[in-house]
Amino acid sequence: MKKYLAVLLGVIFLLSFTVTAFAIHEEMPSPVDTGVVAKGPTQITLGGKIIERGWFFDNVDGISPTDSPSQALYTTNVYLTVDAKVSDNLRAFLELETSNKESNNSGVFYWGAYDTKNDMELKFRQAWIQYTGSGLLGAPAGIKVGHMPIVLGEKIFLNNERFGDDAILVWVDPTKELHLVAGTVKLVESANTNIGHIDHHQDLDGYVLVADYMWDKDNTIGANWTWTHSDHNLPSLSHCLEDANGNCNIFLPDTDELNFHNIGIHANGKLGGFTYAAEGDFQFGKAKNIVFGDEDTGDVTALGDQKFKGWGAMAKVGYMIDPLNIRAMFAIGSGDDGDDAGKIKEFQTLQGTDATGAIARLTHYTLIYERLIRTAAVEAVVTTFPGGNIRSTGIANTMVYNVGIDLNPVKELSLSLDGFLLQATENGAWENLVGGYVSKNIGQEVDLKLNYQIARNLSYFAEAGMFFPGRFYTTSSPAFYGEEIGKKTTTMAVHGLLLAF
Repeated sequence: MKKYLAVLLGVIFLLSFTVTAFAIHEEMPSPVDTGVVAKGPTQITLGGKIIERGWFFDNVDGISPTDSPSQALYTTNVYLTVDAKVSDNLRAFLELETSNKESNNSGVFYWGAYDTKNDMELKFRQAWIQYTGSGLLGAPAGIKVGHMPIVLGEKIFLNNERFGDDAILVWVDPTKELHLVAGTVKLVESANTNIGHIDHHQDLDGYVLVADYMWDKDNTIGANWTWTHSDHNLPSLSHCLEDANGNCNIFLPDTDELNFHNIGIHANGKLGGFTYAAEGDFQFGKAKNIVFGDEDTGDVTALGDQKFKGWGAMAKVGYMIDPLNIRAMFAIGSGDDGDDAGKIKEFQTLQGTDATGAIARLTHYTLIYERLIRTAAVEAVVTTFPGGNIRSTGIANTMVYNVGIDLNPVKELSLSLDGFLLQATENGAWENLVGGYVSKNIGQEVDLKLNYQIARNLSYFAEAGMFFPGRFYTTSSPAFYGEEIGKKTTTMAVHGLLLAF
């Protein structure tokens, strides 16, 4: 964090806010009962969960909804947690999760032959320390340090809840309604063991300020500002020269300096019989002297300075007619029209990495479009995956129209049904890539979810989706296939058991 850390620490002593607005602990609902196994000066709670899942995919080749053989498989996730309450003010939390072989972010191991089990590992998904006290001017305050899931607002910009980030968060509550938070987040860290290498040139650091105000017990409004900085690194464009053994040990800079800013305003709550949530974000800043390199030759092409001009918005509402909840949602992220050189107009999102694979990615809106196939995003420059995300891009260059219903016919059973209409916000950048017409019609999707509680802490769940692709996929396919491809209805289904203990 270099010289900027001193600036941040100065801000922290003036502003801070609640961790609940910024850090979370669960990536999916689970039964609530856990067991305290040790009491005393330090109270320790052990817990965890096991998730067994069966998967089915049809007509998806990893990029597009096209004719492809079906696949079926089973996976297991295992989580072990230690929650240590050292005192009323001091807490530590550890969460171990299975990992497939050496992967840092798969989260699963795949069912197979006995020998494969020797390659499975446990890795920390969470490891943090939290201290709270009377704080600044006698107001409740605290600090949280370590690795933790991170989100902002209603999650349309930053949503790293699946595998989390290393972060330092400090907060203060001047009044019981007002929560202020400041934080620094390590979005990308270089390998800091290379002697003589200027490691921080490969870092990507985030600095965040958040303010939430609860104007009554059911309604909250808030604002957040994220500044993403790097001296020489845009992870999506990272490239290197390989030595004779194929090791990537000479990194080529891809920008002189990155200063990217996202400001978001959000609200959520309940008014009468209606529930609602909304968020609006706009982006600005600059990446100076972007270059794109050839990993084999080291040749670079200069793209010059690029200014960020993206924006995004989301609004959703629900109304309960017991036992039926009716929902509607609209979201839009800006896209690049392909006309203005030197500007990145596409809404930039941090929604996780493509490296996780479809099985490990979370569902933000849709089961299939966001996690399984290529989205309409063109310039996912600020994403943290080399080459840029082509999935997990949220609403980047996407308009989402959604209606859905939730039904609880009995206490143990919950059902939901959602329909989505998806369109590209802009097609100009795609038409520049293809050299011809590209349709904005992404397609339609229908998703069904079921959860049934079999016994205390044990539930059965099932999710299924069908994606009906529009002409966007046939007309944009020459950009990555070299020719138009056929489109097929893509199907995905998953079911399984969740045991929490």
